[in-house]
Amino acid sequence: MSDYYVTIIPDDPYCRVDTQAAKKVQSYLEECIVAMSVEIKTHEAPAFVDCGGYLQEIACPFCGSDLWDWWKEAMDESAGETGLFAELDEKQLPCCDKWASLNELKYDYPCGFACTEFVLLNPRNQLEQHHKDMVEQMLGMWVKVIYSRI
Repeated sequence: MSDYYVTIIPDDPYCRVDTQAAKKVQSYLEECIVAMSVEIKTHEAPAFVDCGGYLQEIACPFCGSDLWDWWKEAMDESAGETGLFAELDEKQLPCCDKWASLNELKYDYPCGFACTEFVLLNPRNQLEQHHKDMVEQMLGMWVKVIYSRI
């Protein structure tokens, strides 16, 4: 049986949420969302937060071309020895010669890069818009929600 995760990350991949704010968000999520666990993960540099088995396509944000094969090579080139992404520099896209970072590509199920993650394991309730709004208010920043099945 697979696990289902809901991960909340800051919209800015380099943002590090301070410990006190992170604990408040964790407590809020534990109260509102019934889940096996609500974990805070932190990284020294952005980590790729993917949607697991939901990922089917990666496309150019400009022309919509499929970038799956190019993306795999670009990820390998950009990932450090630890698998983290110290820099998410823009790269020239092979389809239309425009420039975009790996974070700006169009993932068919949302993915992202983050230094701070709030990971809900097997939540029983859905994370609704008002929950996301409250987390944004508590952190004072925009967030992304990544749904994954692993």
